[in-house]
Amino acid sequence: MTDTTSTRPTAAIARLVIPAALAAAVAVLVGYLIFDAAGADFDVTMSGTESTVTAVQACLAAFLVSLVGGTVALLIARRTAQPTRTFAVIVTVAVVVLLVGPLVGADQALTVVALEVLHLLAAAAVLIVVLPRIGTITTTPTDA
Repeated sequence: MTDTTSTRPTAAIARLVIPAALAAAVAVLVGYLIFDAAGADFDVTMSGTESTVTAVQACLAAFLVSLVGGTVALLIARRTAQPTRTFAVIVTVAVVVLLVGPLVGADQALTVVALEVLHLLAAAAVLIVVLPRIGTITTTPTDA
């Protein structure tokens, strides 16, 4: 086998998942700072509790969710014939579901827009990092 992914899954995580998660966190940080400067208050109500989303919370959430997403990408690459399309569809569905939160939880229009854009930035960053590489991940030879 020419790919070390099957013998070293930790290396695959380091090469694919961590860069995707870092890219998402950086994209979210830049977006957060832009919307913060524009006047978004980032006040949200979740489960009846009011709080303010901080830059650290937004970046950490993007990083952690992207770690999960990257791991899903690795699993998809190992189990499906068309991992790029499958992962893109899963990310698209997840983003659509996650876009509901800001609509329900934020009162200020600019905060709603900011949170929606941050979700999209994180997803785009992950897709940009993962999609070009996901098709090259293999775990077992399919033709023997």
